[in-house]
Amino acid sequence: MTFETFLEFFAKYGYLFILVICYCEYLNLPGFPAGIIMPGIGVLAGQSQLNLIFALILSIFAGTLASLTLYGVCRFGGAPLLHKLFGGNKKFQHFVTQCHARIEKHGGRALFICRLIPVLRTIVSIPAGLLKVPVGEYTGWTAAGITCWNTVFIVCGYLGGHVIVGWLG
Repeated sequence: MTFETFLEFFAKYGYLFILVICYCEYLNLPGFPAGIIMPGIGVLAGQSQLNLIFALILSIFAGTLASLTLYGVCRFGGAPLLHKLFGGNKKFQHFVTQCHARIEKHGGRALFICRLIPVLRTIVSIPAGLLKVPVGEYTGWTAAGITCWNTVFIVCGYLGGHVIVGWLG
């Protein structure tokens, strides 16, 4: 598939594409990392007829919704469900333990800070759910962190898109 064909696909399904890919990324599903997805959204918005602000708002909405989904699974499914899904993955458990300790020590501010740290930013929903952080507090701090992360990366992609397209084209 050529870059031009991809742009045509994105132009046709752009907003839906942003919604789905951001939702999946914030669910921590395997795929491209946010360091590629978010700037890619900016590049594609700059190379198509999509509105940058609306694309950014959709990415924040999808990220927050996915984070609430993961939070809810952990809040109501608890540790047994988490163990069944991820088993004995030591690296994953280490990151969850890190987030857990930060949330217990710093509360909502830790949710915001974790949202700005690679790897921890998508995993933080798990200990927040297990700790039963109040949903309003969780949603507010989560949306704030996601807004910062997505804005920086999407706008960088948008502003630097001509350079990236020049490399590809």
